[in-house]
Amino acid sequence: MNTVSVVITCFNYAKYVGLAIDSALAQSWPQVEIVVVDDGSTDGSAAVIASYGDRIRSVRQANQGHVAAFNHGFALASGALVIFLDADDLLHVDAARCAAEAWRPGCAKVQYNLDVIGSDGERLNGRQCCSFPAGYDAAAVRAEFRRCNTYLWPVSSGNAYARAFLEQLMPLTARIAPDGMLNTLAPLFGDVVTIARVYGCYRLHQANQSYHGAGTQGVEQRFVKQIALRRSEEQALQSVAAQRGAALAPVDLLDHELVFINYRLMAKKLRASYERSDADSVAGLWRRGLAFLAERPLAWRFRVQNAVWLTVLALAPAWLARRLILLRFNRSSMTLNPMRQAGAALRWLRQRTG
Repeated sequence: MNTVSVVITCFNYAKYVGLAIDSALAQSWPQVEIVVVDDGSTDGSAAVIASYGDRIRSVRQANQGHVAAFNHGFALASGALVIFLDADDLLHVDAARCAAEAWRPGCAKVQYNLDVIGSDGERLNGRQCCSFPAGYDAAAVRAEFRRCNTYLWPVSSGNAYARAFLEQLMPLTARIAPDGMLNTLAPLFGDVVTIARVYGCYRLHQANQSYHGAGTQGVEQRFVKQIALRRSEEQALQSVAAQRGAALAPVDLLDHELVFINYRLMAKKLRASYERSDADSVAGLWRRGLAFLAERPLAWRFRVQNAVWLTVLALAPAWLARRLILLRFNRSSMTLNPMRQAGAALRWLRQRTG
């Protein structure tokens, strides 16, 4: 029976880390070890972690960042499968069991859906990460990766990585977002097994990296940074593929990820310059987005919502585009889907113009 290691990385999440540890301790799989790395927290996280005593293995390090905590946690873990659980996220009781039972030799990782919740644990409009389509099995992932060098993958808490895969890459040298690097490279090292069920919760709130605060200056720079990060992961993919003698498709990876089509379109509308922005146009990104929605096995409601969002954004004048974007990333409207975001913006426009 394979041991599953749950590695929890924490920095100033005293409010949440106990909930994450409790969810790991509650796993139904009998062979689970829990490793907690406190990355120099100053908010009381250390006391919360210490209260669990020898039920977990914990270590405190000087603040070095998320990647260093990832690396330290893996060095202490011994499981054949490793789940990197962010301290503000949660696992459902059968997460480790589902991963251990789905894993097989030659599999780089097992991935599953996560419910998206708010700061107080409330469900955000039924959102999931990633809402995997039916039939999205290992063969489908392989075919998609061969075609466009990418595939659907969740944030770190939605993955159980094989030790054999991690040992070939750890310790990571990426500056940030270690899960992005691991997920980008995983298909080069083995199968990706998808379980299209929810086995955890991803918490979206003001303090985590995915949050884009509205009303702040320079929101476009957040998109620029995310695009630059994804480009660095694309470069790593090309480098590792060359080392392993694996052929990649002659396509732009970011043309096949809806989130980065969105980021580039929003950056364009905000008149921000980003890597390879000269090759992009608003019309071209809009067409690419609609093509993505048409070619993927997606729910019709998701297609319609995102097609409306892309179209309204593309047609909006610059001042309205900024309002749309700020509305979408406003904390109070994080529960809104793209259709409602577009509708709210149009109602606001009618009020302004009479």
